[in-house]
Amino acid sequence: MLRDGVTLGLDVLGLLLVAAGVGVAVAALAGTGAGMIVAGVVVLAGRWWADRRNPRVEP
Repeated sequence: MLRDGVTLGLDVLGLLLVAAGVGVAVAALAGTGAGMIVAGVVVLAGRWWADRRNPRVEP
């Protein structure tokens, strides 16, 4: 149980760091607004991918 929580936390942190890095790179090229949009899209895509890998089961 604790191991799953730690793994989830690290996965979320990794996704946010990737999104931030991509957002900063795009912001340097195309402006702050575009960087924020791209970072949001990266987070949404990561969440979608995680849900497809491990679908939630309602109790």
